[in-house]
Amino acid sequence: MIASTRFGKDSDFRRIQLDLGDAIPLGLPRLSRDLEPREFTAPDGRSGWAMRLPGGRPIATPACADGRLFVGGGFGSHEFFAFDAKTGAPAWQVRTTDDGPTAAVVEDGCVAFNTESCTVYVCDAATGSVIWSEWLGDPLMSQPAIAHGRLFMAYPARGRNGSSHKLLCAELRTGRHCWEQEITGDVITAPVVAGEHVYVSCFDGTSFCFRCGDGREVYRRMDGATSAPFVVGDDVFHSRRVMDEGQVFETVHRADAREGEDREADPFLAEQADYLKDGRGVGMSGSRLDSLDASVGFGTAPSAAKLHDAAAHVGVKTVAGAWAWQGSRAAYSKGRVLQAQGKFVHSFGADDEKGAWRAEATGGDGGQLFAPPSLGRENLYLVSADGQLVALRQADGERVFVYAIGHPATFQPSLAEGNVYVGTADGLLLCLRTGAEDADGWTAWGGNAQHNKNA
Repeated sequence: MIASTRFGKDSDFRRIQLDLGDAIPLGLPRLSRDLEPREFTAPDGRSGWAMRLPGGRPIATPACADGRLFVGGGFGSHEFFAFDAKTGAPAWQVRTTDDGPTAAVVEDGCVAFNTESCTVYVCDAATGSVIWSEWLGDPLMSQPAIAHGRLFMAYPARGRNGSSHKLLCAELRTGRHCWEQEITGDVITAPVVAGEHVYVSCFDGTSFCFRCGDGREVYRRMDGATSAPFVVGDDVFHSRRVMDEGQVFETVHRADAREGEDREADPFLAEQADYLKDGRGVGMSGSRLDSLDASVGFGTAPSAAKLHDAAAHVGVKTVAGAWAWQGSRAAYSKGRVLQAQGKFVHSFGADDEKGAWRAEATGGDGGQLFAPPSLGRENLYLVSADGQLVALRQADGERVFVYAIGHPATFQPSLAEGNVYVGTADGLLLCLRTGAEDADGWTAWGGNAQHNKNA
């Protein structure tokens, strides 16, 4: 039987209470016009800018490159934008043929993203001109990755050759298909590339590893994955759903990155995870998700989405919910795994499994309170479903700041040149100037274009 809470191994870890009720109001300005950035100054002197994107839709993690921010207009939008990262001034804008731009990735002068319905785009990062695009299928609930001059993207195969979904590898600059491989469903958040391998976790809990060069399947495992994996050296870390005596737990396991076999019989961590029963992991209520689906014509989700699998495994029942689901995806820095799970933030050893510290936050409704952490040099940065922006020291969990945004946030922030960039669940794009070099180097969801940034 799994203990009601298992954290670390034979470890006297530090326990921290994280009171979100005393957060400093960020002091956002009144935003009367769309796409018009306005400056603000918080009571403690830190400054930034805020902007309202059209439609008030949930905004995914902005991507940062060469002094610009690249961000979609949200689920249901037909717009993708580039802004000046320092001022928020518009640089260019692309009108997509269908709706729901995901978070973007940028590499080799190209910005890549896809729409929920139903196209992948690669644009020139400097001008916004479309280099190529391809309609893949409806819906596309994950985002692309870039590595080795190639783009990796999951899409519904519409029953061709009896398959459900495919993982596509295409040349980044031409769109030429290099290979495709069958997978069991859409990918949770994004493919993850580490070295010469690409890893995916599907919404039915199956994990895959393929060779980037030729697409050969290295392994597949039905291991209950609840978030995208991350890879450090020869290890791959998975968050997983585990049932024990009728209760749902979420655990963290370390496995061999080349074989997929667990390194240990027991998980590093086990928390009760009732939020996996009803999909409370995206910072939006069920009624809001239903409304978002209806706004793009989904009275019921298309069969290609295979949401029956997602509903059974992580409680996600809507296309918007799957589009926004990130689970308890962890990150790695300086030998430690850092993870937000439920109302807790954890730090524990990647090799020895010993807990270093554990912060318990106030607030939340029993769901997943925080989006996955973004890592700076010494701090980690979190946004919450209750509308806070939090920075904690990686070493000991001590708070650096806690701000009240006043708007719920769904996706992890990005970090560049001392600034924290946040998209909210109701259509705001924010920049907080921290005044410190720490907030840097986390330039996309998962940290980079491979979604596998390790510090």
